[in-house]
Amino acid sequence: MNYSIVHKPKVFWDIDDAVVYYKAISPKLAKQFVFRFKQAVTHIERTPVGFQIKYREVRTLMLKQFPYKIHYFIDNDNKQIVILAVVNAYRKPMDYSNR
Repeated sequence: MNYSIVHKPKVFWDIDDAVVYYKAISPKLAKQFVFRFKQAVTHIERTPVGFQIKYREVRTLMLKQFPYKIHYFIDNDNKQIVILAVVNAYRKPMDYSNR
């Protein structure tokens, strides 16, 4: 399955918010967050259907080391994996499929 990764615009804000938060604690921690995010996206790209559907057609993957989940769906028509959000797992759950 060779699908391209597409990020909804809000995803960059989600990542930036997390990086700012972790950078205030430690710049190394912020870099580690970015590394774990990229690692998770690579994992999704390699095995997109390897994660359970949580709602509608949206799947989630928890980042290693950090309490954040990547919400994404597979757009088979356009051969894309669409990342909808990167969400702190401790926040109230929402339906991110309409973002």
